Amino acid sequence: MFITVKLKSFAKPLAVIGAAALLVMSIFAVFPDEAVSVIGPYNGHTLLIDAGHGGVDGGAVSSDGLKESDVNLAIALRMSGLCELMGIDHQMTRKSDVGCLNSESYSEHDDLVARANMANSISDCVLISVHQNKYPSELVKGAEVMYAATPESRELGLLTQDNMVAVLDQENRRVAHSAPDELLLTSSVSCPAILAECGFMSNPQEARLLANGNYQTKIAITLVASYIQFSCQQL
Repeated sequence: MFITVKLKSFAKPLAVIGAAALLVMSIFAVFPDEAVSVIGPYNGHTLLIDAGHGGVDGGAVSSDGLKESDVNLAIALRMSGLCELMGIDHQMTRKSDVGCLNSESYSEHDDLVARANMANSISDCVLISVHQNKYPSELVKGAEVMYAATPESRELGLLTQDNMVAVLDQENRRVAHSAPDELLLTSSVSCPAILAECGFMSNPQEARLLANGNYQTKIAITLVASYIQFSCQQL
């Protein structure tokens, strides 16, 4: 029941269960005195998992044709599966290869507004938007987190960046920073919100990692663990 059909297309059930077990152990290690509160309602928050792009909007594309939207969805579905296992209240902006609006006529502006409206309609929402980056130079790589213009968003962004560096690439020197005003999603929500650029599709080595199911699971664990850490700090 807790492993959905959608998740099976991206990860084997045993792998997801094992990942969740590692997540639980890591949480208890970080919060040994808060075990009861960790496995619970997470301070009343609802995590909104946003898989960026989708449908006709594939986002960035790697040199071998891998679409950012597919990577984002794979990570988001893994996050949802972990949330199910952990009893975390959560929603998703999309669960398949469609835009948030799932309409025949696509507008990037309208799609982003719909995602923001969804976040604003959820009581005590925390938004994590999953994306991948790109750059003209193939040498550029590394996860990077941007946060909305609230103290809570900054707190979530900083700890998520630290966790992604620690787990994915300890040589990554990128730092979390505030999202630019023109980034419609983060500038249109009132809840704590971050946009996690998990890697560069334009870097061939990193693109191969992003296509790997185990690496996608590692990213999902890191993002969910960061959300739990943030929620516990709000208690």
